Amino acid sequence: MIKVDLVAAMGCSKCGKPGVIFQEYSGLHLCPQHFKEDLLHKAKKTVRQNHWLVPGTQYAVALSGGRKSCALLGFMHALAGKRKDISLVAVTIKNNDPEAMENAKAISESFGIRWFGIPGDKVTIQHDNRFDAANKSPFMAHSSTECQLTLMAEELQFDALVMGYALEDHAEWVLWNAISGKTIQETGSSAEARRRVQVTRPFMHIPGKELELYTQLFLEDYNVETQPETGIHVDDPISTILARFYSRHPGVPYALVNIGEQVKKFRDQCS
Repeated sequence: MIKVDLVAAMGCSKCGKPGVIFQEYSGLHLCPQHFKEDLLHKAKKTVRQNHWLVPGTQYAVALSGGRKSCALLGFMHALAGKRKDISLVAVTIKNNDPEAMENAKAISESFGIRWFGIPGDKVTIQHDNRFDAANKSPFMAHSSTECQLTLMAEELQFDALVMGYALEDHAEWVLWNAISGKTIQETGSSAEARRRVQVTRPFMHIPGKELELYTQLFLEDYNVETQPETGIHVDDPISTILARFYSRHPGVPYALVNIGEQVKKFRDQCS
């Protein structure tokens, strides 16, 4: 889908300097600086269009310790870290990966942001009968994580939860809803918690590999060894379908996400 080459032979499409990435969906080769500007422009545009940066708001930033979540915390720190009217806190669901937990804590400390480690069994999520053990998806794992974090954000009295979902996560969410015959819904969080905690996703239009490259290129100064974040269920049918489409049609995930946004707007207008 996205070809990443740290020694790319082609020059940047905008300045001619050595490129570090080729975006198949845009046809552009980008150098480090123009790649950074492109990624931040997309994320800021998403935040601006959805009115996700509000004065007086306390934001809980989901931080797993992986590269995508590190990019998320770096972005939020650059966007609002110096503002006195906005508060940032990093939150991590504790699991059996002590290295990831240490990474998450170290990343937060490097940015000067408070860190909360939440025990994984502290919040009980009701089982959704639409999904059985033989048909699990990374989407469902993401939904469970978001539900836990949303309820915890409510309990800790935060106003908003910032999630690091990438373009592929949202494309899978839209396709999964379509296949299961459901209307486009917010992922994971319960209706009651959603009324109190706003869930924001600045990276919903950015491919995951670009987020990993951004961390690799621009967050090295924090000396935190982050591991690539991969899918949880390798044999997931939705991911397999999308991967086949991605290889032939790089614009497919963008189309799916845009469809989901249009359906969500229509649903909100009718409700």
